[in-house]
Amino acid sequence: MGAPQGYDPKELTYRLGTFFLAVGIGLLVFFVLSESAGSPNFSYFCWGAIVLTLAFIFRAQYRKAVNPSGRFSILKRLMPKPKEDKGKK
Repeated sequence: MGAPQGYDPKELTYRLGTFFLAVGIGLLVFFVLSESAGSPNFSYFCWGAIVLTLAFIFRAQYRKAVNPSGRFSILKRLMPKPKEDKGKK
C-alpha cells in the first residue's frame, strides 16, 4: 500500500502553508479589531506574525511547474537575441 498515484508530499506542506496563511491573516485582523476597540491584545499580533512566517516557509518549499502559456510568443520571436562574445573570455 504505497502512496496514491500523483501524490507529492511537498504539495501537502504547500497546502498546510496556505492554511497557516489564512490563520495568520485572521489573527492579524483580530489584532486590528482589538486595537480599534481600545484594548489591544498583542498576543494576536505575535502569534499572527509567527504563523505567517511558518506559512511563507511552508509555501516556499514547493514550486509548481508552470508551463509557458505562449502568450507573447510572437513578440519573443521578434526580439533580437543577445550575441555572445566567446573571444573576450
